[in-house]
Amino acid sequence: MNWRRLFVLPVLALASCQTAADLFYEPPVTDPLDGYSGIYSQAGINTEMDWGPKQNLLLGQYEALLKTKTDLERRVEELLSENKNLQSQLSGESSALEREKGLRAQAESETERLRQRQRDLQARILSLSIEKTKLEQSQLLGQINALRDQLDQLDTPVVEAAAPPRNR
Repeated sequence: MNWRRLFVLPVLALASCQTAADLFYEPPVTDPLDGYSGIYSQAGINTEMDWGPKQNLLLGQYEALLKTKTDLERRVEELLSENKNLQSQLSGESSALEREKGLRAQAESETERLRQRQRDLQARILSLSIEKTKLEQSQLLGQINALRDQLDQLDTPVVEAAAPPRNR
C-alpha cells in the first residue's frame, strides 16, 4: 500500500498542471517571453528570456564593474610606476642637494679662512705702518736735536759793542 501512495503523489502533481502536453510544445508566436519577436529570433545568451530582466541588468553592471576594475588596476600600475620614478628622481635630487650643501659649507669655511687671513694681514700692515711712523718720528726728532745742537754751536752770544763815548 505504501508503494501506491508514492505512485499517486507524482501523478496528482502532474495532473494539477495545466496539461502535460503544454510542457512539451514550444510557446505560440505571440507569447512575449518565448524569445522571439515576430519571425526573428532574440534567443541566445544574455537575453531577458535566458536571464530575466533583473539578472540581465546585474550582468551588465557586473561587466561594467569588471571593466572599471581592470581600468583602475591599470591606472594603479601606472601611478605606482610614476611614483617609483618620482621617488628615484627625488632621491637623486636630495643626494645632489646634500652634495651641494657640503660644497657650500666647504666654500664658506674657505671664504671665512681667507677673510681671517685678510684681517690678519691688514692688522700686520697696520702695525708695520705704525712702527714705520714711530721710526720716522724718532728719526725726525733725532734730526731736530742735531739741528738744534748745530744752531747752539753756531749761535755765539751776541755781545753788543759799546759805542765810544762822544765828546761833548
